[in-house]
Amino acid sequence: MKLPESLKLVTDTLWRIQDQEEFSGVLEELLTPGEITDIADRITILRMLQDWKSQREIAETLGISVTTVSRGNRVLQYGKWNIMKHLN
Repeated sequence: MKLPESLKLVTDTLWRIQDQEEFSGVLEELLTPGEITDIADRITILRMLQDWKSQREIAETLGISVTTVSRGNRVLQYGKWNIMKHLN
């Protein structure tokens, strides 16, 4: 399945979930622990960038590469969605 169809399927499925407990349960069933951790790291990167932490500091704190942090920085700078409103 190509990315647009995959994204639509995932979005349509998750959008139907009614509450946070159910949403958490579905994510636990669909994703591996590593995938959940990766998503949490990406959110943490964005929050730390929002707090003006340096990319190197973020990488060292989270034990990840500066390249991964740079990707998050590009999302904040050039992303077409205002992800900042969802980070607090």
